[in-house]
Amino acid sequence: MAERKLVVYPGKDLMIQAGARRFVLTLLDLLSERLPDGGQRKRVDVALSGGSAAQPLGLVLADPLADAIDWQRVHFWWSDERFVPADNADRNALEARKLLLDQLVADGKLPESNIHEMAADVRSAEEIASVMADAASDDASVRAAADAVNDTLLEAAARAYEDELTRELGPKPAIDLMILGMGPDGHYASLFPGHDEVLVADRLAVGVNHSPKMPPLRVSLTAPLIARSRHTWFFAAGAGKAESLAHVFAQPNNPAYPSSFAGGVDEFVWFSTEETVTKL
Repeated sequence: MAERKLVVYPGKDLMIQAGARRFVLTLLDLLSERLPDGGQRKRVDVALSGGSAAQPLGLVLADPLADAIDWQRVHFWWSDERFVPADNADRNALEARKLLLDQLVADGKLPESNIHEMAADVRSAEEIASVMADAASDDASVRAAADAVNDTLLEAAARAYEDELTRELGPKPAIDLMILGMGPDGHYASLFPGHDEVLVADRLAVGVNHSPKMPPLRVSLTAPLIARSRHTWFFAAGAGKAESLAHVFAQPNNPAYPSSFAGGVDEFVWFSTEETVTKL
């Protein structure tokens, strides 16, 4: 595993700008790598996240070097997704599409088939509202029935993503570039403190019910899959994340601060800001 590195910027804006430039340069480097037999790499696989970790995507096309990227060989995945309808603004994939991916597709540079979204909730708004109301019921049996419905859908979504990962990348898939953010509570992807999903070791993806952060239904890659990414980047900005960052750096594999489980094989970098590292 790569040694953890910390890069500290004066503020969030510069962190995002630098992240966009690093993204472009890293893609160029990965696409230019030669295989042991001297051949060219056929593809580079990138996993995206939402929130501040997605913001550098909006600056990528302004970089003149982005024109040199062979987007036909870049595949996009997600570290996690909110299990909501496909057109819901909470979708991480929708955010990434608006920031970068849809423009690449429209320009004929990126095949739509290179975008590997996690499943969306295809139920009607009325169905979702009814089940979620039952999930908050005072009646334990009603809550249990609603949870069972949601758990079944989440499990199917997680299994479908696992199948796509193994179909595309083989029986032990590894992402080339994993881009993550950390929440104020120390969570990453949709692996939260106090939830058992961070400890799951025999799956590639899991469903997450009752997320402490809205929306409550999610799908997430697992800690082992994230940890075997070749390059893993974290973006963490804001004074509200300072304490969690200190705990993450102090003790690895601490379920109380799930981001402490992350790692990277060739590179493991935290991009942060001065106000975020005050407790290190």
